[in-house]
Amino acid sequence: MHEPESDKPTILLASVSQIKLITVAAVLFLAACATPGSPPDRLDPDPAVEQLRQRAQEAYELRDLPVAVELYQQLMRQTEDSSAARQAAEISAALDDWEGVDEAVARWLELEPEAQSAYQLRVIAELRRGRAESAVARFRTGLLPRLDAEAVWPTAVALFAAAGNPQVAERALEELLRAQPAAPGFGLLQQSRLAWQLGQQARALDLAQFAFDELGDPASALWLAGIADQLDQPERALAALRTVRELGRADSAMVMAESEMLREQGRSAEALALLETLEQDTEVLYISGALLEDIGRMSAAGAAWQRLALLTDSGDPDRHAWLTGVLAEVLQLDREAATWYSRVGGAAAPQAKLRQAIVLARLGRAVEAQALLVALRERGGADLRERSWLAEGQILSDTGKPEQALALYSNALAEMSESVDLLYARAMLAVRLEQIELAEQDLRTIIQRDPENAVALNALGYTLSDRTDRQHEALRLIERALALDPENPAIQDSMGWVLFRLGQPEAALGWLSKAAAAEAHPEIVAHLVEVLWQLGRSTEAMEWVERHREFAGEPIFDDMLRRLGIE
Repeated sequence: MHEPESDKPTILLASVSQIKLITVAAVLFLAACATPGSPPDRLDPDPAVEQLRQRAQEAYELRDLPVAVELYQQLMRQTEDSSAARQAAEISAALDDWEGVDEAVARWLELEPEAQSAYQLRVIAELRRGRAESAVARFRTGLLPRLDAEAVWPTAVALFAAAGNPQVAERALEELLRAQPAAPGFGLLQQSRLAWQLGQQARALDLAQFAFDELGDPASALWLAGIADQLDQPERALAALRTVRELGRADSAMVMAESEMLREQGRSAEALALLETLEQDTEVLYISGALLEDIGRMSAAGAAWQRLALLTDSGDPDRHAWLTGVLAEVLQLDREAATWYSRVGGAAAPQAKLRQAIVLARLGRAVEAQALLVALRERGGADLRERSWLAEGQILSDTGKPEQALALYSNALAEMSESVDLLYARAMLAVRLEQIELAEQDLRTIIQRDPENAVALNALGYTLSDRTDRQHEALRLIERALALDPENPAIQDSMGWVLFRLGQPEAALGWLSKAAAAEAHPEIVAHLVEVLWQLGRSTEAMEWVERHREFAGEPIFDDMLRRLGIE
C-alpha cells in the first residue's frame, strides 16, 4: 500500500464538465431534507425553553427523529427563533411528514419572511405529494420573485428533480414552461437538464442534441458537450463546440473547454493552437503553461509562465497572482511561487497562504511556514483549519520531527474529532512510529463511521499484514477494499503483499504484476521484486530493479535491495 501525493497544487483546466455539468447550487437545503441540519445553538433566557431546546437537541443527536420533531414543534410555537421552525421542517421532511413540513414552514416564514430555503421546502412538500401544479404555483409566487434571473431555471430543475417521482418532476417542468414562455428549444434544454438529474442519461443526451439543433447557442453547446463528454462520446462533444466556434458565437470559455477536451484526447498540438487564437490573458497563459508542462515541453511552459508573470493589466490582480503562483509551483519554481502567493488578496488569500507555507517548507524555511499556518488557523473556517493542521503535520514529519507531528495531529483531533483526514494522517504517522495500536484505533474509527471507505480498509489491512501476524484478518479487510475499488493499484499491491505473507507467492505475483503495470510506485516495485526473487525468477526481478534505479534512496526500495543482497 502507498499513499497518494497530497501536497501538489490542483491544476484546474477549463474542462466542459467543470463549466456546465456542475449544477448551480441554488437548492441549499436539499441535502438537509435527507439529513437534517445541525441543531440551533441560540440560547433562550427562559430556563423552561432552554430545557426544551436541550431535550430536542439530545433527541436529534440520538437520531430519535419522531421525538425530536415533536419537541422542535413545541419550541417553534413557544419562541421567536426561526431556527427551531427550520429544524422542525427539515426533520419532518426526513420523516416524509409533509403536513408537518407545511406547519413548520408556515411558522418559519412568519419569523423569517425572506427565507428562500423555506419557500424551496414548501415546493418540495407539494412535489412529494404528487401535486405538480400546486408546486409550480408555490414556486412562482414564493421563489420566483426572490431569485436572480439566471438562477430561476437551475433552481426549478433542481427542485423538481427532488420530487421523488420522475413523472411528477416532468409534469412540474412542463407546467412551468407553459407559464413562463421562452425561445424554441429552451424547453428541450431544461428537459435535458432535468433528465440528467433524474439519472436518465441517454434521454438527457438526446434532448440536449435536440436543444442544440434548435438553439445553436453557446449554452446549449456547452450542455451537450458536457453530457457527451461524461458519457465518453468526446467526438460528439467536440463537434458541438466546434460548430459554435465556426459560427463565431464561441466565447473564450468555450474555446478553452474545447482545448481541454482535445488535450484529454491526446491532441495537444490542436489544443495549443486553439489557445493561441485567444487573447493571451491571465487564464489563457495559465492554461497554456499547464498544458505545456503536462506534455513535457518544459522550456515552452517556462516561457508561458514568464509572459504570465509580466502581465501588467490583468483585470483581477488577485486572480493573476494566484494563477502565477500555482503555475510556478507546478514548474518547480518554488521561490517564485512563494513570492506570488504572498501577493494574493481577497477570497483566495487563505488558500494562497496555505500553498505558500507548503512551498516555504520545501525551501527549508519551516519556521516561517509554521507561523503562516498558525495564523491561518486563528482566523480561518473549519476547512482551512483542518488543512492547515494537515500541512503543518506534514512539514514536521518531513523535517524529521514525526513525534511533534503526531502530537500536533492529536491536538488537532481534540478540536476536530470528526475529521477523517486528520484521523488518517495520524494513523499513517503512527505506523511510521511503530504505534500500531493507535494506527489501528484511528483507522477503525474511520471504518466505523464509513464502512465503505476503501482507503481506510486497505490501510488497516496492509498495516496488519505488514506489521503484525494477523494475516487472515488483514486479508478480509483488503478483500473488502478491493471489492469497493477493484482497479486501485494500491489495493492490488496490498492484496499481493498479504497473499505473499500468507505463503502464496504465485497468487501474489498476479496482483503485484497488475499493480506495477498500472503504477510503478517504489513500494509496489519493491514488493514485486521480492516476490519474483522468492519464486526463483531472479532475472525478471533484476530487470525490474534496473528499470527503476531512480527509486534508489526510497527507504522501502533500498531496504528490499539490502534484504535480497542486490547491489
